[in-house]
Amino acid sequence: AGLIVLAINPQELFQAGTQLSFLCVVALAWLAGHRWGERQPDPLSRLIARTRPWPVRAVRRLVGDVWRLVLVSMAIWLVVCPLVMARFHLVSPVAIALGPILSLPVALAMAAGFGIFALGWIAPPLAAVLGWLCDVNLAFMQSCVFAARGLPGNHFWVTGPSDWWLVGFYGALLVWALVPRIAPPARWFAGIVAGWIALGLLVSLFSSRGAERLECTFLSVGHGAAVVVHLPGGQTVLYDAGRLGVPTRASRAVAGYLWSRGITRLDAVVISHADADHYNALPALFDQFSVGSVYVSPVMFERAAPALDALSAAIDEAGLNVHEVYAGDRLRTSGPATIEVLHPPRRGVLGSDNANSIVLSIEYQGRRVLLTGDLETPGLEDVMAEEPLACDVVLAPHHGSAASDPPGFAAWSTPRWTIVSGGRSGSLEAVRSAYAAYGGRVLHTLSTGAIQVSLAKDEVTVDRWHTAQGLPPARSP
Repeated sequence: AGLIVLAINPQELFQAGTQLSFLCVVALAWLAGHRWGERQPDPLSRLIARTRPWPVRAVRRLVGDVWRLVLVSMAIWLVVCPLVMARFHLVSPVAIALGPILSLPVALAMAAGFGIFALGWIAPPLAAVLGWLCDVNLAFMQSCVFAARGLPGNHFWVTGPSDWWLVGFYGALLVWALVPRIAPPARWFAGIVAGWIALGLLVSLFSSRGAERLECTFLSVGHGAAVVVHLPGGQTVLYDAGRLGVPTRASRAVAGYLWSRGITRLDAVVISHADADHYNALPALFDQFSVGSVYVSPVMFERAAPALDALSAAIDEAGLNVHEVYAGDRLRTSGPATIEVLHPPRRGVLGSDNANSIVLSIEYQGRRVLLTGDLETPGLEDVMAEEPLACDVVLAPHHGSAASDPPGFAAWSTPRWTIVSGGRSGSLEAVRSAYAAYGGRVLHTLSTGAIQVSLAKDEVTVDRWHTAQGLPPARSP
C-alpha cells in the first residue's frame, strides 16, 4: 500500500493522516501476529471451561474479548501518541476508552463504504441502504467523541517532541518489529524508552530557555495582528491575536509558533483594542495555553458586541485576571527589559476603538520596539504630541493604512524597521516611501511570512520566514 501511495502521490506519505493510518495498521498487524492479550489454556482448563453453563461461557468470552480490545486500543494509542503530540500537540487519554466502544461502528462504517463502491453501480437501492448504515455508524462515532470531550482530563495540550526524537523512537520500534532477535529484555527495553523520553524532555527544556536578547516575532495571520515578545528574563508576552474572518488560521499560527519554541505558558496577553481581528483567536488559545494575566484598555468593553461577549466568556471560563492599563503604566517584568504603556489615557480619547489602541514601548539595552495596534486619529495625534521617540522597530499603525498618517508617524518615531501586519493593501508603497524618507525599511507579513526581530545592544537582527525579491539586508548595526 505504501508503494502504491508513493507512486500516485509521493508527498502523501509525509502527511500526518497517512502516517497515522500506516502506524495503526502496522501495530494491528504486529499484534495479530503475536496474538497479544491471548493465553493458550492447558487441556485441564479447557475441560473445566466446557463443563460450565453456556451463559457463564458466553459472559467469560465477552469479558475476554473486551479486555483484548482494551489492550489493543492501549497499544495503538501508545504507538501513535508521539506523532499526535508532535503534529497536533495533543494527548488524549480518553481515546484508550473510546477504542473498544468505536471498534464495531468503525468496522460497520468501513464495510458499508466498501459495499457502496463494489455494489452501488449494480444495485442502487442496496447502495442507499448501505449509505444509511454508514451514516448511522458515523453519527454514533461522532456523538461518542463529542460526549468524551466533556469528561474531565480527556485531553491535554503539549509542545510535542522534535522530529529527531520521532525518528529515533519509530526507528527503534521498526528495528524491534523486523528483527525481534536483537530486542533487549523487557526491563532493558522499558529503561531505554524511559531514557529516550527523558532526553527529549531535557532538550526541550533547555532549548526553550530565554537568551540574553529581546525577541519580537510578528506572525503572518492575514488581515489582523499577532505579536509574540520573548523577554530576556524568560517571560513571554502576546500582543493581540486575531484576524479578519474565521480566527482558526490566527490561533493555529500563534499556537504552532509557541509550541515550536517549547512554550506552554503566556505570562501576559495584551489586547490592543476592541476590534475582533486583534483578539478573536484568543478563546482557542486560552484553552491550549496557561495564561498569567490579560491586559486591556479602560474602554475595551464599553461597547457591546457578540465577539466581545465570546471573549469575555472565554476569559471567565479560563479563570483569568483582567487588568486595565493606560498611559504611564508599566507591565511587570522579571528581567532588564521594560514595557511601558504610552496610550490611551485613563479615560480614553473621543473616537473609535482604533483611536484607543494600547501602544506599548518595549525597551532593552537602549533598543526600542513600538507596538501600536490600530492607532489612528485622534489617538494618533495624542501620542505624537509627546516628545519624538526614536525606535528601532515599529508595528505600523492600523496595518499600514493611510489613515494612520505614515509620513507624520515616521517623522515622530524614525524607526529603522517598520513591520506591516495585514493582508493586501493598496497603500503599501506610500508606507514604504514615508518610512524610507527617514532611513527606515518596511517589511510586510503578507510577502515575507513571520518576521522575527532580535534586539541586543550591538545589533538588530531581522529574520524572515521566507525571503522575497528586492528585500533589504536582514541585519543592521
